[in-house]
Amino acid sequence: MSELPVRTERLVVRRFAAGDVTAFAAYRSDPEVARYQGWDAPVPEAAARRLVAGFAAAEEGKPGWFQYAVERDGVLIGDVGICWAGNRMQAEAGFTIAAAHQGNGYASEAARCVLDRVFAAGVRRVSAECDARNTASARLLERLGFGLEGHRRRHTWLKGEWTDDLLFGLLAEDWRGATAGPSIFACRPNLLVANLVASLGFYADVLGFEVGWRWSDRQARFLTDDEPPEPGTALVARDNVQVMLTQVAGAHPTRLHLDVHTAAQVDRLFREWSGRGAAIAEPPFVRPWGMYEMRLADPDGTVLRVSSPAP
Repeated sequence: MSELPVRTERLVVRRFAAGDVTAFAAYRSDPEVARYQGWDAPVPEAAARRLVAGFAAAEEGKPGWFQYAVERDGVLIGDVGICWAGNRMQAEAGFTIAAAHQGNGYASEAARCVLDRVFAAGVRRVSAECDARNTASARLLERLGFGLEGHRRRHTWLKGEWTDDLLFGLLAEDWRGATAGPSIFACRPNLLVANLVASLGFYADVLGFEVGWRWSDRQARFLTDDEPPEPGTALVARDNVQVMLTQVAGAHPTRLHLDVHTAAQVDRLFREWSGRGAAIAEPPFVRPWGMYEMRLADPDGTVLRVSSPAP
């Protein structure tokens, strides 16, 4: 296993250190961050100091929990935990990101880094679970490739109430297949939409794209004078695909072709998007021209064709 720290595109994944106590106590004391977690907020500084000292002294890869500190621009913003089983072939994962840094893709970026290390070390399966109400965590696990394996009703007594648990699992072979290349890799359109808010809701909430930015300053946008200054244009992204959405009055349906490496990835997107309520116009099947393809439409009638070579 390579030495820590590891640098990703935007983050540093490293060991905990004594200087992390204040930041650690702050984000774990946030009631919203702690809502679905096993600890109670606030976390006293003395308790945070003991926890951080234990994290810093732990040995990565040994049975039990190892906590990875997640740093952005020199600031601790969260942590990813891995509980190694005694056989070192199975593990359990968990993650926490400070509220101020959520919604930027940091959790998935840090988790991918950690999962790469875990599977490279010979782990065959990683499990995870979350409160059934914690839809953000469930969606993150789906984006990472975890499959939903169970729903335990009224299983956990937590903070004065019985809660439902969602159970997820990820196998090493699925991880290698999912990371052999990005699911979607070739598309950079600028779609004209009638209602940017509705389109952002569809692409972000239903299809799992992340919102990169929104332009509201007319001087910063490449729009003509008759186009609306608000809300203007936004960028959404998933994997290596970036899609611009520009609000213009009227209907402007077109076609959006998303290229996917394998049929298994098409099926995974079909399950993910169907589970989020997307109206699938045509489920995946082999087309006469030899591509394995599904089709759905966005709120403006743009047809999304998601296809791979036939299996």
